[in-house]
Amino acid sequence: MRRPLSLLTLALFACDPAPEDAAAPEATDVAAPVLAEAPAPAKAPTRSHAEAMPDAEKAFAAARKLIAEHYVDAAVDPGALYTGAVEGMLARLGQPAAHPINELLAPRELAELLHDTGGTIVGVGVMIEQVAGILVIREVIAGGPAGAAGLQRGDRILEIDGVRVQGKPMVEIVDKIRGAAGTSIDLFVQRDTEEWHEKLVRQTVAIQNVEAKPLGDKLGYLRLRGFAETTPAEFDAALEALQKEGAEALVLDLRACPGGLLDAAIAISGSLLRDGQAIVTTTMRDEPVKAAVAKGDGRWHALPLAVLIGPETASGAEILADALATHKRATLIGAPTFGKGTVESIHELGNGWAIKLSTGRFVGAGGEPLAGRGVKPHLPVAVAADAPLDPLDAVPSEADSALTVAKTWLEDQAK
Repeated sequence: MRRPLSLLTLALFACDPAPEDAAAPEATDVAAPVLAEAPAPAKAPTRSHAEAMPDAEKAFAAARKLIAEHYVDAAVDPGALYTGAVEGMLARLGQPAAHPINELLAPRELAELLHDTGGTIVGVGVMIEQVAGILVIREVIAGGPAGAAGLQRGDRILEIDGVRVQGKPMVEIVDKIRGAAGTSIDLFVQRDTEEWHEKLVRQTVAIQNVEAKPLGDKLGYLRLRGFAETTPAEFDAALEALQKEGAEALVLDLRACPGGLLDAAIAISGSLLRDGQAIVTTTMRDEPVKAAVAKGDGRWHALPLAVLIGPETASGAEILADALATHKRATLIGAPTFGKGTVESIHELGNGWAIKLSTGRFVGAGGEPLAGRGVKPHLPVAVAADAPLDPLDAVPSEADSALTVAKTWLEDQAK
């Protein structure tokens, strides 16, 4: 089953790297045993990623039969082998090595992806991380149970429903925090030297993909985390709030935006452009080329813009940055973007698992593919690929040179 969902996103789930290919003796009906004292064979030359065996389908069946009949462990799980085979097929498809985009999704991973693109999740409204084995609240989502109870960024969660969580796997911790809406959870929380039990009721919480604040001097700052179904409405609401507080120009931060839904990226791009201006062209297999253009009043088309980009700006965020640059709507500041140029769709396999598969390519508003080259800044400023963004309450930071350049540029334009 194919879901009606067009994704422009980097991989959300890390996989263990495959072991290096080991040299092996030529296959025979019965492989000769190798003594421990025998010298190790020379490492086989690395194969080309595109190299394929002759009669590969027949060879696959033969390999499966050899494993079933001769592998030392007779209890090997056939399901695990077939799962690995699917993963191997997807790994052979063209994709960035550091961020696989064609991948097999377990039921939990599929649910996480659909939650992210839907813009809501059931829980208590916290983003968490482990610091030296201690579970720490990295961010409290506004409107959630944790925020209403007064929990804060930096609070440490020591127990969940009476169970200590120090050192436990993050996936296990997340499962304990998540649950059905209306059910209760007891968090044992520590802040400085104070400790207490906080009883919360899980509810549906909106995932915030837009963060914004005024920077003073008639300037606003808006950070896009991703493109979900709810993001265009969040974007408009945030800009309206900034304008009410006196913002007459905007710094749009796309540095850590990995993409998301194609329709959401097009909608936000359109709101910043004039009616009819090109946004992106997509080509899908055996389907007509589709050109997306700005529609409607382009309510923010005259707002002065500086856009921050970097190596983690990808997919939908690259489409947005490219369209703004092509139509001379914004000055791009920072480092070249990731350079992704494919559209992904979700295909369910009927057993709770699914495949995220590249089913199209896109070309930017300027008529050039973004794959492999990305979007270049007008004003280059070094942006580290792994540098975390400052919490919103710490913006602006003196150490954020790209934001400093953006502020200075917009202030100069207003003179």
